[in-house]
Amino acid sequence: MRHAAQIIIGESDYSTMTVDSYSFGYPRQCSQCAAISTCTMSLQVAPFYRSGAGLRLMLIGQDPTIRHKTERVKQVLMLDQVNSQLSRWLTTLFGAKRFAALTLYATNLIKCTLGVVPSTAPPGGLKFLRPYFENCRTYLVQEIRRFRPAVVLTLGEPTHKLLTEQLANGQHIPLDMKQAFTGQFFRAKLGDVEFDYSPCLHLQTFRVAETYGDSVKHFKAGLLERVKPQSE
Repeated sequence: MRHAAQIIIGESDYSTMTVDSYSFGYPRQCSQCAAISTCTMSLQVAPFYRSGAGLRLMLIGQDPTIRHKTERVKQVLMLDQVNSQLSRWLTTLFGAKRFAALTLYATNLIKCTLGVVPSTAPPGGLKFLRPYFENCRTYLVQEIRRFRPAVVLTLGEPTHKLLTEQLANGQHIPLDMKQAFTGQFFRAKLGDVEFDYSPCLHLQTFRVAETYGDSVKHFKAGLLERVKPQSE
């Protein structure tokens, strides 16, 4: 069953305040999942924010849990590191100048590091993640409402499905990742915020798909069209 988005926190006027990566609603501490034993309630991974003159792009990952060397991850999706896999991929995709101009915010669907890697935990990724997301849901709604993105990309199928369930018009977007990732951008609405939305494959899958998939070509073309200055 799809859940209607619950907007419970109003907008703030960010034009009169200093904005940092926590200004959009990502929690500094949280105990919502205290009853779930596999949640560490550890929020050592910070959201990523960079102000720019270009389009407002929001990236949503799944959760900050990684298998090895957790200390190397300081911010969501490691976008604070210019040589991280995602930073290099985005720089190549947009071109260095356009990527540097973006106003960029990256968050995770689930904020806490988990005691197990979701993809390996029974009863499976999406079912395992859902109760955590129910506790984190209002954070994500607040982040979208405050950041007010022009374009949103989700990474991975569970993230796509759980976000789509929150959208006011999510019934028009396929929940199945293969059906949704066609290169088409959907006009999505959450509360009073409207934005262009597409799921995005994980990088390893994306690079394999690039060799044969027209959907990847259409996705890249559509994304570049949205970030291109009107003067070009």
